[in-house]
Amino acid sequence: MVGGSGDPDSFTVHKTLTRALSGADRMKHITTLLALAPVAAFGQSLVSTQPENRTAFLEEFTGIHCGYCPEGHAISENLENMWKDRYVAINVHAGGYAVPAQGEPDFRTTDGTAIDAFFTVGGYPAGAVNRHVFNGADDLGRGAWEGACNEMLALSSPVNVGVESSYDAGTSTLTVHVVGYYTANSPAGNDRLSVAITESHIIGYQADYTNGTQANYDHKHVLRDIINTDTWGEDIGNPTAGELIERTYTYTVPAEWVVANCNVVAFIGEYQSDVYQAREVALDGGTTLIIGSFAGNGSPYRPGSNGNNTAFDGSFTNALGADAEYSVTLEAVDAPGTWTAYFEMNGIEYPNTATVNITNGNAQGINVVVQPDAAVGIGTYKLSIASTANPGAPVVEQEYSVISGVRDLVVTSPGAEAWEALYFDAMNYEPGRAKTTKQTFTNFGLANALGDVNNIYCNVSWTFPCLTDDMVQALQTFMDAGGNLMIAGQDIGWDNSGASGSYGTPVTQAFYADYLHAEFVADGSSTDNQANFEDGDAVFGTVPTSAIANVFNNNTYPEQITPIAPAVPILRYNNATKIGGLRAQTTNHKVVYFGVGPEQMANAAVGALMVSLSHDWFYGIVSVEEFDAALNNLGRPYPSPTADVVNIPVNGVEGDATLEVFDATGRVVLAQNLTGSRTLVTLNVEGLNNGLYSVRVRSNAGVGQAATFQVVR
Repeated sequence: MVGGSGDPDSFTVHKTLTRALSGADRMKHITTLLALAPVAAFGQSLVSTQPENRTAFLEEFTGIHCGYCPEGHAISENLENMWKDRYVAINVHAGGYAVPAQGEPDFRTTDGTAIDAFFTVGGYPAGAVNRHVFNGADDLGRGAWEGACNEMLALSSPVNVGVESSYDAGTSTLTVHVVGYYTANSPAGNDRLSVAITESHIIGYQADYTNGTQANYDHKHVLRDIINTDTWGEDIGNPTAGELIERTYTYTVPAEWVVANCNVVAFIGEYQSDVYQAREVALDGGTTLIIGSFAGNGSPYRPGSNGNNTAFDGSFTNALGADAEYSVTLEAVDAPGTWTAYFEMNGIEYPNTATVNITNGNAQGINVVVQPDAAVGIGTYKLSIASTANPGAPVVEQEYSVISGVRDLVVTSPGAEAWEALYFDAMNYEPGRAKTTKQTFTNFGLANALGDVNNIYCNVSWTFPCLTDDMVQALQTFMDAGGNLMIAGQDIGWDNSGASGSYGTPVTQAFYADYLHAEFVADGSSTDNQANFEDGDAVFGTVPTSAIANVFNNNTYPEQITPIAPAVPILRYNNATKIGGLRAQTTNHKVVYFGVGPEQMANAAVGALMVSLSHDWFYGIVSVEEFDAALNNLGRPYPSPTADVVNIPVNGVEGDATLEVFDATGRVVLAQNLTGSRTLVTLNVEGLNNGLYSVRVRSNAGVGQAATFQVVR
C-alpha cells in the first residue's frame, strides 16, 4: 500500500464527473476518479512516496515569424539534453508572430493564446519557468532560462506526479491516468492539475535570423491542446501530506495529428502560478512506472589516462514489487573509437548488454569501467537499465564521462556549434586537442577533473547567456590552478553590463572584470566593420586586417571594451579609439578575449590565426626571437634532404617531452615521447611524402620549434 491506509480494494470515494461539452471542449471527455493509492499489481507505482525536487517546466512563447525563436528552441533542446526527465518543455505559439500567411502552419490554440495573454509577453521568444515570478518578471528572455531552471530544480516539491497514457487507434481515443502524491502540505490555496498534449516533428515554415528563413523547419513540443475543460487545469483542492489525487481523462485525438510524435504532459501547481511538478510521457503507451533506482559512488566526470582503467561503482535496486528481469546496456554516446568500456555484474564482465534477474527490493551492483588508449579525447558512455516486462516504462540511465590526454580543449556554447570546427581546425597541428559542450566542460571542472588540461578556448559566438555561475566557478578554479583561457564572441560584455535584457549575474560580472580584465564600453554596430590587430603586439601584431562579415543576418555587434591592467589591447576597429580585443598575463594564467568572434572575420585565415596564435602564446611561442631561443633546445635535423631517416639532436631538452613532426599544412604526421636521458632521436620517414617538414618539442617548460627538414626521393 503506497500512501494512505487500509486495503486498496476498499476505496470509499468514487466520483464520475460528466460535463456538457461545446466549442473547443467538444473532444474533451473527462472522467475523474479520486482514490487512495497509486497501486497496481505487485505494488507497482507511478510515483514515489519520497520527497522529490521540482522538475524544470518551460512554457516557451514562440511563433513561426519570430526570427530569434530558433535560438530559443536550441537553448531549450540543450536544457532537455542536460536534464532529461527533470525538464519538460511546451512551445506555445501565440501572438502576432504566430499568425500564419497562406500555406503556412497554424499552431495557435485557444488555451495557448490565453496563457500567452496572461503572462503579458512583451517579446519573443520568452519563457515562463514553472510559472514562477523571478525578480518581478513572470516571462523571461531565452538567456535567463537556464539560471531560472537551475533555481527551480533546487526547490523541493510538495507533490510527486505520475502519469500513464494509452491510445485506441480504432476509436482515436486517448486515455490518460494521472496521480499526484503529496509528500508535504500544499503551500497555498487550491492546487490545479493540468494535462496538455504536445506534438513534435511537424515540418513547416520558420523565420530564422541566424540561419536564414527555413521552409522545412522541424517544430518540436508544439502545444496542441490542454485537455482539461479549464485552460488553467482542474481544481483539486488543498491536499495535505500523505494525500493522493487520482484522475483519469479521455480525449478524441484529431486525425491530422501524428500520434507517434505526440506526448502527454501532466503538471500540478497553484492557479495561474507556481508549478510544483511536471511529467511527460508518450501519448501512445507512455508511463512513469517506477522500475527501480540507481545509485552511484562519486562523480560521473573523471580524468583518465592511456592504458589505465577508470572505474565507476554503482548499484540498481528493483522497485517493481516482485522479482523481475532487466536488460542492462552500455553504449558509447561520444567517445574515441579505439577506447574500450564494459560493465561488471557479479564478477562477470559484459562489453555491451546483458539480461539479469534482480530480486525485489535488492540492490544489484553494476560497475562501469572505461579504459582510454593513446587516442586523445573525451569519452561519454551511457548505462541503461530497462524492465523487459514493461517496455513502455522509463529506462533508468546513467552517463559517465572520462577525459584523457587532452591539453587544449574547445568549449562550445549551445547555438555556437556551427563555429566549433573553426576553433578545432585552427589547431590542427595540436595532437592534444579535443572539443566538448559548455555543460560537459562545466561538469568536468566542478568535479576537479581538468588537471591535465592546459588551455581552454570558449566558442561563445552570439549566444546567451554567455556565462553562467557554475561555468564561471569551473573557469576560475581552472585558471587559478594555472590554466589559460581564450574566449571570443560578440555580446559577452553587453551580457555582463547590467543593461536591460542582459543575463549577467554578480558572479559572471565579477569574472568579466577580474579574470577577463575587461570593462564593457559600448555595443558595436555594422559601422565597426574592420578588425585591425594591434601593430607591434608580440602575438597578434602581424595578423592582417580583416573586414567583419555579416554573419548573423544583419545582427552585427562587435563590442568596444577597455582593458583593465595588466591587460593590453590587441585589436581595434576601423575607428582606432575603439578596442575590441585584449590579452593579459597574470602570475597564474594567460587570457585572450575578443569582443568579436573569429567566425565574423571575412578573411577566414584571420579567424584561424586568432585561435592558433592564442594557442602558441599560451605555450610560449610568440615571436621570431622566442622561436630562435627555443631552437637551443633542439639541434638541426640531419640529413636533409633525406629519403629514409632523419636524426634530431635533443640533448638540450630537459624533462619528459613530446617530439612532433608536422607537414606544411600543420598536420602532425609523426610523434614520439621523450623520457629519461637521451641525446639523439632517429625517425623513420619512409612513409612520408616528398615535401618540407618541421619538428616541434613540447614539455611542461614550453614549446620549441626546430629548423625544417626535407624529404626527397
